[in-house]
Amino acid sequence: MDLTLAEIRDEAGLRALLAVAVADATPEETMPPFEGPPGWTEAKQDFFLEFFRPMVASEETAVFAVTVDGRIAGFMRLKRMPEVGEAETGMWLGRSYRSKGIGAVAFDALVAEAAARGYTRVVADTTPQNVAALGVLRHGRARTREEGGKIYAEIAIDPAYTAELDK
Repeated sequence: MDLTLAEIRDEAGLRALLAVAVADATPEETMPPFEGPPGWTEAKQDFFLEFFRPMVASEETAVFAVTVDGRIAGFMRLKRMPEVGEAETGMWLGRSYRSKGIGAVAFDALVAEAAARGYTRVVADTTPQNVAALGVLRHGRARTREEGGKIYAEIAIDPAYTAELDK
């Protein structure tokens, strides 16, 4: 398996991500809730683009297409947080890429990307019911805590790991 993170920087990349979401995920798996009938209505597709456009345009956020063997499998992001050295992440994968270990490999690639960008900590949150996300976070050796019905995770990036990237 050849997995890479390809940064999305334009509308064409964002529309390619939307095409994968429509073909291989539900709206609820890829973006915040949006009222309306189930499935990918035109309004939900427009909302997806409006939700992701500010991230793509932001200097504070890097948006990545997770590619597997040259095909987009899903999404990951690194968003600079106010605390120095901290980035927040989130991700989704299309159904046909789930339960194959791709999330864990993609997460490793994201941590390497965070280290290369000078981050020393990556944070994330999910729900106790999101077993797949919890598995990826455990794989990444995240420290977790539950509070208010959510799971908060922190992955410290070892400075020695960062130095290894420079070799």
